[in-house]
Amino acid sequence: MATIGLIAGGGGFPILFARGARRAGHRVVAVAHVNQTDRGLERHVDACTWVKLGQFGKVVEALQAGGADQVVMLGAVTKARFFLDALPDVLGLELMRRTYVRSDDNLLRTSATMLAERGLPVVDPTPYLGDALAPEGVLGRHRPTEDEQADARYGLALARAIGKLDVGQTVVVKDRVGVAVEALEGTDACIARGGALAKGAVVAKAVKPQQDRRFDLPAVGPHTIESMRKAGCRVLVVEAGGTLVMDLPELVRLADKAGIAVVGLR
Repeated sequence: MATIGLIAGGGGFPILFARGARRAGHRVVAVAHVNQTDRGLERHVDACTWVKLGQFGKVVEALQAGGADQVVMLGAVTKARFFLDALPDVLGLELMRRTYVRSDDNLLRTSATMLAERGLPVVDPTPYLGDALAPEGVLGRHRPTEDEQADARYGLALARAIGKLDVGQTVVVKDRVGVAVEALEGTDACIARGGALAKGAVVAKAVKPQQDRRFDLPAVGPHTIESMRKAGCRVLVVEAGGTLVMDLPELVRLADKAGIAVVGLR
């Protein structure tokens, strides 16, 4: 039996991981982020410490005290909150100092390096997430038109291009024109902005070419479909085998109801 440290952001994947890891017989010691992580996580782990963004020293202390011998980093952290309620401690300031370009990948890679230096190696969480990776093909009742399929392919290519620059993982496309690109604001805000500019658009989410599968895999869920419905977007295309899908049956049910096509492409 291992003791796995879980550094949890927002969304449902931290809870899904904790359930899977404990079913496999492991202990899960979590560090959760105030104003980010679902409070329900506490019911699914063996211990839970709450921290504010930037309290990296407190993260390390909690994982070491809990006996973690490996760590996963899972769940979204809204980067905009860094400007609202970040409270970096000494180790958090060291993390920032060691990360000159503070993009997602660079921050996560430096965090992983600093954790490993303290006996806390970061590992791939996907073995404990069940069948959470998106399958290939049309995933619901609705199929994209030929024009939408062309937009979907272009959207994935564009999403990979911005991913290579570590800007974001999501784009909104209409008639082979990129109308919105995800940056600091996150996926839902990108969808809302894109839909306001081009009704009936395609939303594409792709794995970054340099993606480290230990962290920051792209993710979608039922809330993504709700954001698309409100924005008037018509197609969601995700990279099959590389995008995490939270509650696929519910996502498909909502997409079918809203007339949204969902497609997994490689």
